[in-house]
Amino acid sequence: MVSTVTVMGMVFTMLVCTIAPLLTLAFLKSRKRAPILYFVIGIVMHLLFVMVAERFFLDLVLSSAPGIAQDPILHSFLEALFVLVFEGGEFALILHVFRENIVRGSRPLMFAAGHSFSNAVLSSGLSNITYFTVANMVSTQGREFMTQGLSGEELESMTSMLDYVQGDFLPFYLDGVNQLSMMFLYGCLAVLLWMAMSSRLPRWWAAVALGMFFVQRLVLSLGNNGALSPLWMVSAIALGLMIIAVVVTRQIYLKKEGTHSDMEDGVHRLPMRH
Repeated sequence: MVSTVTVMGMVFTMLVCTIAPLLTLAFLKSRKRAPILYFVIGIVMHLLFVMVAERFFLDLVLSSAPGIAQDPILHSFLEALFVLVFEGGEFALILHVFRENIVRGSRPLMFAAGHSFSNAVLSSGLSNITYFTVANMVSTQGREFMTQGLSGEELESMTSMLDYVQGDFLPFYLDGVNQLSMMFLYGCLAVLLWMAMSSRLPRWWAAVALGMFFVQRLVLSLGNNGALSPLWMVSAIALGLMIIAVVVTRQIYLKKEGTHSDMEDGVHRLPMRH
């Protein structure tokens, strides 16, 4: 049997990975008039830059230098560095290409939501669907049913998964929390990069945004690779960094953009007559 608390953790993470970005999409489309095209571009660019390029070059480096893969600290640093280069480069490229069409922060946020949706579903959502399916089968058919007919590496892999879903429930909830913190930081990165690249902020703010992004992903990588524990502390640090980033980004955006215009992505609001 798999505890109900554990199963609810899987459901929680699946909902975070899918519903949170889609709610952001709906809000930005209905309230801010941000084109859905930016959401689609975010998905496509994530697939190209992360699922293809980043993973290819990361695997290439790790296979060429196996000692790095065996050192959790070096491995985590390399993962965070590749995230910074490829995902930071992806955001900078799109914001540069569409710089003349972006007049408000809602469009960078829409792009970040699409990137977050693809990242969350592929990195965590699908795995939790697998865990959820295995948990249901264990609860209805029993553990022996899941391992019958298996041997060698297949048996070892299935046993490891069964131990995981029947073990501590906390990682399943922390997974959702980590995904949520990454989504918010993606949004902060997009807005701050856009403001720095469009001269709304000094250029060094781009370095600040990328620095916060790198530190958060380094913390999460250290936790995933076992170099930083306990897991709840890893999530707490990542969440704290996200809160700081959100507060700073919101204050800067409101100060710089709040009184400049009444436009929402090209839609002018008529002035009120007294």
